[in-house]
Amino acid sequence: MRFIVSAYAVEVPTMPELIVYRSNALMSVRSRFDGTRDLVMPANLAYAEAMVGMWHSGLPQVTLVPSTATDAQVWPVMSAVGTKIHDTSDDNCPINTGWSYVGGNHGYNVGNQIVVTNHGKTTVDVGSQWTDGTRTFTLLAITNADSLLFGNPYTIVDGIAQGARVKPGSPLTHLSGATHTATVPITGLTPDVQIRPATHSHTVTVELDGRQLPDGRSTGQELSIRESYLIPSYQGMIDTARANIGTPIATIMSRIPSLCRISNVYRWSQGGLLVEQTVAALERFTLNAGVTQCGALTAVAGGTRRQFMPNVGTAGGLNWSGWANIDTLPSLTDFTPATLTNRLWPASSMTQWVLNSGQVQQWGIAVGLLPAADGVPEIRARHTTAKGWFITSSLKKNYPQLVWGRTLEAGESVTGTAYRRYLAPPSAATEIVVSDPTTDFVMIERVDPVAQTQMAAPQLFHRLLVPAGPTNLTVPDRVAVGGISYGMTVPAGYGMWRAEPGPARVGQPPGVTCTRGSYFLPVSGPTQQVTYIGTYQSLLLHPVYLAEPTPVDRVCVEVTAAGTGVVRHGAYAHDPATGRPAVLGPLADFGGLNVTSAGVQESVLAVPVLLPAGWHWYGHAWQTDSGMAPTLRASSIGAATTLNLGTSSAAMTGDRFGYEVTGVTGAFGAIIIAGVHQLPPPRIAYRRA
Repeated sequence: MRFIVSAYAVEVPTMPELIVYRSNALMSVRSRFDGTRDLVMPANLAYAEAMVGMWHSGLPQVTLVPSTATDAQVWPVMSAVGTKIHDTSDDNCPINTGWSYVGGNHGYNVGNQIVVTNHGKTTVDVGSQWTDGTRTFTLLAITNADSLLFGNPYTIVDGIAQGARVKPGSPLTHLSGATHTATVPITGLTPDVQIRPATHSHTVTVELDGRQLPDGRSTGQELSIRESYLIPSYQGMIDTARANIGTPIATIMSRIPSLCRISNVYRWSQGGLLVEQTVAALERFTLNAGVTQCGALTAVAGGTRRQFMPNVGTAGGLNWSGWANIDTLPSLTDFTPATLTNRLWPASSMTQWVLNSGQVQQWGIAVGLLPAADGVPEIRARHTTAKGWFITSSLKKNYPQLVWGRTLEAGESVTGTAYRRYLAPPSAATEIVVSDPTTDFVMIERVDPVAQTQMAAPQLFHRLLVPAGPTNLTVPDRVAVGGISYGMTVPAGYGMWRAEPGPARVGQPPGVTCTRGSYFLPVSGPTQQVTYIGTYQSLLLHPVYLAEPTPVDRVCVEVTAAGTGVVRHGAYAHDPATGRPAVLGPLADFGGLNVTSAGVQESVLAVPVLLPAGWHWYGHAWQTDSGMAPTLRASSIGAATTLNLGTSSAAMTGDRFGYEVTGVTGAFGAIIIAGVHQLPPPRIAYRRA
């Protein structure tokens, strides 16, 4: 993993990329921050029941120290020499089952703790059942002589067990299993207590540059920690306790049926951290997962914390397309598709800065999901329709969601990779390169507009830049010797690209790549003239293939015989899971074409649209006035792709060219496919932006 911030070049003394201090389970990771300061980040192999965490008592926050600070001043306890900049004590990310967080440093939050002085219960009563007259509660632990922990009941919904966040409504009377059966009063009750332990079979390895890390002081390039553990199912926890009266469940965790296996890889490098998480289901359950949760940076007295989020508009009363003051966030805020500029690209990154009272940058952080595995935007869009990011009002959680409300069957898994990079001031833009084990990603986020500037990226010279997320920046196809030049036509510029190391192209893919300002036909060949009778207010979708991602700024068709109204046209993404157009909304709505006169009619786009490599769906709909159907020049050939006819073979009769959506009366939006149609696609030409 490599990070680069290229707003300013600073001469700094030579030092190893990492200094790692270790004492058994506790570690501090030190790296260069700027010309005079170092960054020290905590790591802990035994935080909350042996989970890997980003906190230890000797280093309670990520801290900046002078580069001249000695080892003794930062280890094993951070001395007064440091400046605390980020509390990461809650940042080892759990999963969410839809009704409880679990894993990481969390247990199922469906316990009831009851304080009863000299309650008289002992270990022989563990697993017994008790009732408040309505529900059954299970005694899970004798916390001490004056305290008991009860597990709440569960229900089965659609084959999935769900715990209930309820508290007893009256004193608990004995049902079965206990030796000491005296009624338990509920006057000292604390509800929603986390039940621990909630994990078992934990394994962990620690390596620095591929070698086992010893205790003491070591230097290297990358610290990696790999961990794996099992999460028992809540139903299994309750059932196993009831079946093993008198046996604490902490001693028989391996007997409990497992919900899932969590596998995490943490990679610390200079100034940042990369986290890869895989959740493998061992029984059917609903998953919400975010890979990384990030508490807010530590503020300074009289200052503010500001956050920018690419492709996000207004949410929670704040405008995230500029520097939103997160200290004024009124409540828990969900970022749903409705809050996005382009709803097909879920919120995937943010830049946050701490400013002092004079609005001068102090320290910053960039956080997000990489577009890899299940973090690819097209995949995330299908599984984050409820929310793709959320921030709590306490600012304790501020992170993207890889999936939200996705049901996994036993044997299925989800994988995502998240990054965080600490930023040194002054910085006009976040310009970083983040590398997972196989791919280098370039990210640019800039709020203040600039006509033309350049990001230094010498290690990526001559790499291809392939768009991997939404962008409104103009960048070259390849990294030049001087870096990556870019400009912004509007405020709040952003983009993400894969830097592919492939060999230089031999020629250009025909019909796609061409010089900017040139028109091309995505489908060439013979044509015919088609009058689109019977298609009023029907969106006809046709598959189109492009050999590489292509920005376009004009789209045209030819009207060969005038009609009435307009033909609205646009492009929809391809959903590889269904083989059909993505239903959430269009990649672009090109607008309406006047068809009341013959000739080439053209849509001029105010902002260029990036059409993806591979398949997309061109769509057109005759609208506004149904008096006379227009005649357009159309292709006489079809596209070589599969069309899913549905459950009946009747639709195989006649020509079949694409899918139809009925009742489309205005601007294009989310769609419901009505079936296949037999009208050939208009000949279209795109102009490369």
